[in-house]
Amino acid sequence: LSLQTESSSERDQPVKALLFGTTLGDYVKFYPDFSKVKNSITVCAWLRKQLDGGRRSWLTYWTSTHKYEILISDAGSFNYIHDNSLNLASSVTVPLNTWTHQCNTWTSSSGAHKIYYNGTLVGSTTVSSAQLEEGGYILLGHDAGSPGESEVFGGQMMRLNIFGKELSASQIAELYRSGRCSAEAERKHQEVNFIAWESILSQAKTGNVREVDSGCPVPTEEPTEEATEEAEECQCPDLPHSMWDVLSDETYLNQTLTAEKLTELKAAWDVLDHFVGVPITEGIIGHLKMFHPKAGAPCTTES
Repeated sequence: LSLQTESSSERDQPVKALLFGTTLGDYVKFYPDFSKVKNSITVCAWLRKQLDGGRRSWLTYWTSTHKYEILISDAGSFNYIHDNSLNLASSVTVPLNTWTHQCNTWTSSSGAHKIYYNGTLVGSTTVSSAQLEEGGYILLGHDAGSPGESEVFGGQMMRLNIFGKELSASQIAELYRSGRCSAEAERKHQEVNFIAWESILSQAKTGNVREVDSGCPVPTEEPTEEATEEAEECQCPDLPHSMWDVLSDETYLNQTLTAEKLTELKAAWDVLDHFVGVPITEGIIGHLKMFHPKAGAPCTTES
């Protein structure tokens, strides 16, 4: 089974999360094509831990040679490649009911296995540089190697993507900073995103596993060709550039959006009214670009 990257129509859909039940009978199992990720791999996901315990495993890749070709838990205990584990439970703190970004990378060129939490490298080791074995299955929801109730994930998962390269520390930090509701940073790596979240959502779900609202806003529709032409024709001498470009300027970036700044920007946007009191970070700008592209057009209404 080859799981391709998202199509343009899929990008317009609201992002869903998977909520897993709390028993060994609640899981998602499928057979991915590992031919394009066997030499280098990055596994990233947003996880919402909902059960106590440090051994709650959310992904296993099981093969005929290694029952833990890959195994990842939600609080640092299990980070396996080729049956070799790196325990980082003492290096991370994962609070309950909070979204956490996790990434594990490995490459056959060096055998380096690295683990990131919330965009920060928390540990690394060197394991075998042999290729990852093809033909195995991925199981989401618990440890498939030695299943026990203490290793049931029982939380929420979203934006699980498996890339066919070792993403760098800066690239992983960018994925984290862009936030769980934005796909902008992910799309920079779409040519190597061989097992994508939208395709994983389409896999059969066993037991109590269901799609739930992720809490992310529904993306707005892309501007029509007619609207784009109108925007190009319109002239706004006081604000000739995209508002998102203006917000990225050092005058506003990393500053808190106040009512005064809103007036200063000469923008009567309902969307910005909701962000008064919020620091203007690159992540916030990326969110606005993705979900409110029309609001950032050069032409605005003066207040």
